[in-house]
Amino acid sequence: MAFQTTTDGGMTTMSPHNVTVVSVVKACLLAVTTTLILLGNSLCLIVLRYTRDGVSPVTKLFLISLTISDLLVGVLVGVPVVGSTALQSWPYGDAYCTVMAMCHVLYFNAGMSVLAINIERYIAVIWPLKYPLIVTMARAAIVEVFIIFILLLWLLLYVLMPDRMSFYYNNFSQCFIDSLNGTDYLGHIAMTLFIALPLLITIVLHVRLFVLATHHASKVGNITLGSIKLKDSESSAGQSDQPHPDQNAQPPAARPRNRRSPEAKAARTFFIMAMVLTISWTPYYATITWENLRSDPVPEALAFTSQLLLLLNSIWNVIIYYTRNDAFRKTANKLLGCCFRVHSWNDQELIT
Repeated sequence: MAFQTTTDGGMTTMSPHNVTVVSVVKACLLAVTTTLILLGNSLCLIVLRYTRDGVSPVTKLFLISLTISDLLVGVLVGVPVVGSTALQSWPYGDAYCTVMAMCHVLYFNAGMSVLAINIERYIAVIWPLKYPLIVTMARAAIVEVFIIFILLLWLLLYVLMPDRMSFYYNNFSQCFIDSLNGTDYLGHIAMTLFIALPLLITIVLHVRLFVLATHHASKVGNITLGSIKLKDSESSAGQSDQPHPDQNAQPPAARPRNRRSPEAKAARTFFIMAMVLTISWTPYYATITWENLRSDPVPEALAFTSQLLLLLNSIWNVIIYYTRNDAFRKTANKLLGCCFRVHSWNDQELIT
């Protein structure tokens, strides 16, 4: 990025504040988003603590990691960006500019956590009998530690490599660490490895699940059709020997519909989370790529929209899991009901 605002001796300029109506409106939108992130993810951590059934321990581990990352995004990124957006300058000093630039690793942890959850759900659907042997808490903890180690290693390279410097970029109202010699390939490679690649793998996994489910449904349909034809031929052959049925006889009870597997529903839930992550990250990824490859900045409105979508990703996960997981929703309603008298969706018809 060529649009650095630096001083001779420091990393950020202490330019005078430039508060406008547009900047205040943007700051208000970011403030509402940040408030939702803080409240939603704090509640999510409490609910996960008290949710006993409906969420496997391994899934809960990765969800806690994802939720902590989203909560830290609200604290370390969302809150300062509200002020820098309103003032259109960086009032927090050089040291915190570096800290905010390092916080991009929190977004990368979210991408890796979503990938880990989707792989775990894929195993639960494809190999349900082998799942307890393949997926254990010890192995899940090792995976989580490995993810944190890789991200910390990248962070050290990102910060400590020579000829790199933190700077405040007014178009995004936040700080970055960039190379002084040209294009920041390290940051671009990190976004590809920790965001784009995990999302691509997730899509491939769910395409395979869809193909297997379609193939399985066709086989079940053929077996059912064959059995119906066999029963029809047997009944027609013995119809003359059967007494005429009573007109008042009740028809046989309808067979209950097969309910979808909880594992399959959970897999679809986390696929939705992956797609939301894709929608949230794609504009930001595109704008950063634009800045790296071209000498002119992206339009200010596009930069703000991409930043807002990126922050919104830290609250969508809570909303998706609340609406898709019954155990999580019931636990959340029970906890909220202590203060706000919130009732479960299943109990609403009992209210008069």
